[in-house]
Amino acid sequence: MPPDLPTATVLPGTLARPDPLALSFGGFTAESFDALGRLRERPNVEQYRADKAALDVHVWAPFRAYRDDLAVNLVLPNRLPWETERNVFSRLLKNDFGAGGSHHHVWMSFYRTGRKRLTDPQLSHSIDPDGFTVGLYAGDHAGDYLARIKARALAEPEVFGALLRGALADPAWRAFAYTGTGANEVRHDLAAGDPDAALVKRMRGVWVRRTFARADVLAWGPDLVRHSLGAVDHLWPLYRLFADATA
Repeated sequence: MPPDLPTATVLPGTLARPDPLALSFGGFTAESFDALGRLRERPNVEQYRADKAALDVHVWAPFRAYRDDLAVNLVLPNRLPWETERNVFSRLLKNDFGAGGSHHHVWMSFYRTGRKRLTDPQLSHSIDPDGFTVGLYAGDHAGDYLARIKARALAEPEVFGALLRGALADPAWRAFAYTGTGANEVRHDLAAGDPDAALVKRMRGVWVRRTFARADVLAWGPDLVRHSLGAVDHLWPLYRLFADATA
């Protein structure tokens, strides 16, 4: 692993941003959500192909502009050593061994240089038929990075608990831990912000997130970037803990 991987000791304590913001993102449209809604109703490759032109214009193009604005207004002014171009987006078509399934949401996350998107704590941004979600996710997709986060949470439960409670002080935010896999997966609501040690040991993933409703996203237009940056600010102390644990 590269020796200069950013940890909490080198990541900024607070995030700077330009004022005014430099924006190229024009906003999502009703068709952005409607096209994804049709995929939710018919989650298959045939619907994806029928809507590919609409998805390209109304989902992928604005989402890439949104990504560019995060790079300009978040990554560059804070000198964050994150990958912002390669493999930062998810895919709509499922990797389901040729079964022809499709997701109805798209998400992106920058990740630290020297890692991969799925093997790093994810400050995630996603759009689905109902709205736009910003959150922090850590899961056991690959490697031992979740085990390191869990070890840090168990070693310093008061620190982890305080940061989690701080993130949940605003009722718009939700947090969940996941245990089990497949049909046996269980979602545990962390509304109290203080998971016990037994749950921390068993969890296979943890999500802290908030969703901006479709109506708000449409009304905000380009200003979604400002709201999302505020959400990243809100998650930043917890992200720094995750980053430090996985260095």
